[in-house]
Amino acid sequence: MTQVWDVSVLVDGVGRILEVRGQANLHLGQDGKGLIGESVASFVAGSDVEHFQSFFKTLRPVIAAPRCLVHMNTPAFGIRSYVMQAEPGNQLETYWLMFAAAGPGISATAIKDAQVPAAFADDARMLRLIEMAAAESDATLDLTVIAIAALRDRRKRSQLQGKNIDLLETELEQAILDLSKEGTASKTGAGEFSVLHKQEQSVEEIESNIREVAGRYGLGKDALGFQATTVKIEAGSTPSAIREKIAFAYGSVRDDFDDFDRSATPIDMMKVLAFCVVALAIGGIVGGLLAYMP
Repeated sequence: MTQVWDVSVLVDGVGRILEVRGQANLHLGQDGKGLIGESVASFVAGSDVEHFQSFFKTLRPVIAAPRCLVHMNTPAFGIRSYVMQAEPGNQLETYWLMFAAAGPGISATAIKDAQVPAAFADDARMLRLIEMAAAESDATLDLTVIAIAALRDRRKRSQLQGKNIDLLETELEQAILDLSKEGTASKTGAGEFSVLHKQEQSVEEIESNIREVAGRYGLGKDALGFQATTVKIEAGSTPSAIREKIAFAYGSVRDDFDDFDRSATPIDMMKVLAFCVVALAIGGIVGGLLAYMP
């Protein structure tokens, strides 16, 4: 049976309405033109906002038609339950959200309410998700940038011979996703992450959780090489202000690792010196042979 939708809205990557179809006046209280530019989350009942945001933030163009059950504030029916289905729009980072009023017997289980696992966003999507969170939050959020040398630095990785580095990396990444606010996390490169989380969750708590995972693989403080910088994302922050904060945070952790990379250990220095001695010896031998050649 084909689902009949009461109202459909096309939204951008941060949930702003771009286009409306169906009975918008009846279900959302405004005509289509009046809804353009509004955040679709503002029509969601307060008890379901977190569920809606979690659902929306995990959408990807490759995921086909996931559904969830969500309560909406309507002028005609009060708070009413709707089945919401998402499909990719015809432009990058746009989605159609289609709503159908749910009967009293409809449950999240009955419609197979989507449980989309959290995944790392790319840089562009992460910026949009942070902008969305800042626009909808009435409190300051923390953005913590994390760098883990054991996953990022080749000298650290070389010290993990005999350990399952792939499984370690998978578990550390899952721990970071679990720490994020509603799945808002990105991976910029090997061992380099950003996580949006509530202020109550301290960097010390984040580090403790990550060290707990690393400890199961026998990695202590020096072997793990954890670095983090946290910046504040105020409610209503503009995209340009968010970019500046992100750039500052990444610059801080990268400077720390640049210093680490430049500071060679005594063993590293001995290896370099030995290589130079061997290179000079070979060069002398070759030069001597060339000098005596007719």
